[in-house]
Amino acid sequence: MKKQLFLVAALMMAFIMPAVAQISTGQPHATVIPRTGNRPQAGDWGLYLGGSVSQIIDLVEAVKDDKASYWALPVLNFKYYATDNFELRLGFEFDAQSSSSKLTYDGGDISKTKTGHNYTRFLPGVAYHFNTDNLLDVYFGAQLPIGWDSQITKSSTEDFSTRNYTGTFVVGGGLFMGVQLFIADLPFAIGIEGGFSGMLRAGGNTKTTIVDGGDKQVYYNGNPDIIKASAVEANWGADGAITFSYYFH
Repeated sequence: MKKQLFLVAALMMAFIMPAVAQISTGQPHATVIPRTGNRPQAGDWGLYLGGSVSQIIDLVEAVKDDKASYWALPVLNFKYYATDNFELRLGFEFDAQSSSSKLTYDGGDISKTKTGHNYTRFLPGVAYHFNTDNLLDVYFGAQLPIGWDSQITKSSTEDFSTRNYTGTFVVGGGLFMGVQLFIADLPFAIGIEGGFSGMLRAGGNTKTTIVDGGDKQVYYNGNPDIIKASAVEANWGADGAITFSYYFH
């Protein structure tokens, strides 16, 4: 089911975005290449919008759960061509998820729980384009993901509440490879990009705040004797995206 939804979304975006791009009259100063349109050269800028596979899966999962909500900014990259082949880029990605639940007990007590998760990434990187005069623009690059994650869970009854907060600083490194096809004579390209990243997460302690009537208690990682806790964790993962790029100078 997830694969089918992903393919439908990809086809819809592929048909809609070229139609919007044709409204623009902007042209980079690169020459027109037969069948592939305009290629950016040294000094040109680009704006890249990518709908990642992981974001689409998260959206599908949120739709399936009527108690959950999800919104996100697709991967947004600003690109600058330092040379005809060498590209500098700065990307940004953000998404937010939340869910809620409510329990009613026999005695009439009501317990409410709400969970939210935010994901923020800055993605500075570089890319090398192998050939500027072939049918497809194939490139390979590296990036340095840096950002933070946060998760908050709140539970409450009439006179009792618990708040758990976990914040994590994230830094890593990744490699990516992509291919894009320029549309007609427009400075516009559609492509596919995939990458692999390793991440180092620092922090990760969970701060719990309990309010019981007029009493308040704060502790970390489930232990009231710990003043503050910290941890370091390393992991890795892969992701892919459908990309839409517009070039100007």
